[in-house]
Amino acid sequence: MSDSETTTAPPVEELVHHLDLFDPAHHERVWEVLKHARESECPVIKTDADHGYFIITTYDDLRDVANDPETFSSVEPALRGVPVRLPPISEDPPIHTDFRKLLNPYFSRSYLQRYEQSMRYTARELLEPLLAKGRMEFMSDFALPFTAANLTRLVLDEKDQARLARAKDASVRISTENTQQAWFDLAQVATEFLAEREASGTEADDLLSAIGNGSVAGRPLTAEEQVGIVATLFIGGLDTTRAALGNITRRMAEDSTIEARLREPDWLAGDLDEFLRFESPITFLARTVTRDTEVNGCPMHAGDRVALHYASANRDEQHFDKADELALDRKKNPHLAFGIGRHRCLGLHFARLQIGIGIEEILNRITHVRLAPGAEVAMANGVILAPETLPIEFDLRKG
Repeated sequence: MSDSETTTAPPVEELVHHLDLFDPAHHERVWEVLKHARESECPVIKTDADHGYFIITTYDDLRDVANDPETFSSVEPALRGVPVRLPPISEDPPIHTDFRKLLNPYFSRSYLQRYEQSMRYTARELLEPLLAKGRMEFMSDFALPFTAANLTRLVLDEKDQARLARAKDASVRISTENTQQAWFDLAQVATEFLAEREASGTEADDLLSAIGNGSVAGRPLTAEEQVGIVATLFIGGLDTTRAALGNITRRMAEDSTIEARLREPDWLAGDLDEFLRFESPITFLARTVTRDTEVNGCPMHAGDRVALHYASANRDEQHFDKADELALDRKKNPHLAFGIGRHRCLGLHFARLQIGIGIEEILNRITHVRLAPGAEVAMANGVILAPETLPIEFDLRKG
């Protein structure tokens, strides 16, 4: 930052009232602003960005809002909106419960174990052509294609590589472009897969059949709901896992002691939660106020939009010692990276499995992971907290 930029930058007391969670310039100061709000007498931010919305910054306030769906509706979970309905995250009780009952069996630990070997194969296949180079752009060379391949296999149960590639392309463009056309293309792919499964008459114990044959509220799913579920699974599963893989690998590349920790077989039981707390892949989701209310003394009215800032709550000093540090020796870690309450992340076991396999397969083949000379890691702006690019170098592991 230049001297002129330093002198003209607004003080945090002023910026807090104009904080735009999608503005790259504000992104550089977002942690400062959120911390200021949490420590102030009024931790609920009211910003004039995007025609005005509230930002919930503390752990306790976020928990209270998330657990009150009658007052804070999930019907529009994206702060700026999306062109398709996204069940189950866009649903309120009681129908939300039906969506979760339909999908939960396919995201249990026991069900997901059947995909472990295919995940390992995908990881090894992606790594193989990169090993001799001694370098890679981690996000595009590994994190994104690894996550996309696993997701298409789980959601679509499709073994034809050409069809898988088409589905992956649609989901990747949602992640990288987030345009109306990308959303339309993903919906079209989902529609085609669902229609073809129905026409085939195939009855399988898989997620696609469950969606095609599912029911909620005593009726079959509508075509819009079926397509929306597929879209939800793709955007949620793709961004969160690739972000977590990127954040962990970045920390490993910047701190040589972390690689040794990640080689310990029990790192997933404790360290992973601290990585997720410190850099929550999904920083915020939205709610809509349904009736006049208040949060921590801040009045809100029906129709107001509210951002639940999970990443801020995960750095709430009232709940976490050394909240602004990556403390891998943390014993108690009730973080909110996977959400809280009835909307707790459906795919959290799938995410954990992929992260564990991805890191293990990487470290089976390489060592001394480090940032490429001159690399400056820029973090994505907006909902997802992840490196936009992550150029790394490494040595081959012997033996």
